[in-house]
Amino acid sequence: MIKQTLSNDKPVMSVIVEKWEECFETYCYKIKLPVKIQSAKPGQFIMLWVPGEDEYPIGIAGLKDSILEVGIAKMGPGTEAMHKKEVGDLVGIRGIYGKPFTPPEDVNHLLIGGGFGMTPLKLLTEVLIANENKQTIHVFEGARSKNRLMYFEWLQDLHDQGKINFHVCTDDGSQGYQGFPTVDLEKFLQESETSSVIYAAGPEKMMKVIFDIGKDYPKVVDMQMSLADRYMRCGFGACSYCAVDPTGWRICVDGPVFNTEKLEQISDFGVYKRLETGEKKRI
Repeated sequence: MIKQTLSNDKPVMSVIVEKWEECFETYCYKIKLPVKIQSAKPGQFIMLWVPGEDEYPIGIAGLKDSILEVGIAKMGPGTEAMHKKEVGDLVGIRGIYGKPFTPPEDVNHLLIGGGFGMTPLKLLTEVLIANENKQTIHVFEGARSKNRLMYFEWLQDLHDQGKINFHVCTDDGSQGYQGFPTVDLEKFLQESETSSVIYAAGPEKMMKVIFDIGKDYPKVVDMQMSLADRYMRCGFGACSYCAVDPTGWRICVDGPVFNTEKLEQISDFGVYKRLETGEKKRI
């Protein structure tokens, strides 16, 4: 009998059915779940277990008909072990965890991501397009160079179809604007006269800069940011390794997506994060 749900505390073994190199040191996978799950919400995550190596949180790029899509950049031994996996290999999945992005209506949507942060933003882009509202979708992506841009061809195709406005930034100028997406975003906000919501995922230091910029523009009615780049062990709030100061909110259950009101209460945001020992380290 097919199980109806994933497990909170035990990995469910699932098979890799597709693998491709998305960009430099980054692979994407489609994984067939032995459970009936039709969809996930943008910003939610799963815990991925690579047998014999490690378990870590991964954002969801897509989920349809029990086929899970994830994008995994090379970050350490655990992700390197996953990169060695091929079609037909088994990995463990548990979840789905976390609070998602919650797009309102009647605003322009500004999505800003860098590196691994593009994974949850891919699913958010798909959801916003499917909503078929008349508001404009802007996707800002930053990377060190052209060969590190995630989902570049897919996003460019959506731009060419008129479904989104795609803003590309690279540190070396090999694609798009030379510089950081934060600079491109602020230039856009200076010229915009429409109410907007900012959604961000990626390096927390980058998101803190985005947050500080957004606060200066009254037309930015909310900011929703994913703090998934934090050490998380259990994924369901039991261990509190991912708790933030001074609120004690746990990233895995109270987040990973937080809005403006809550981000303003997190003194750790963009400043400190905790190691697996619980020790605080400056970002």
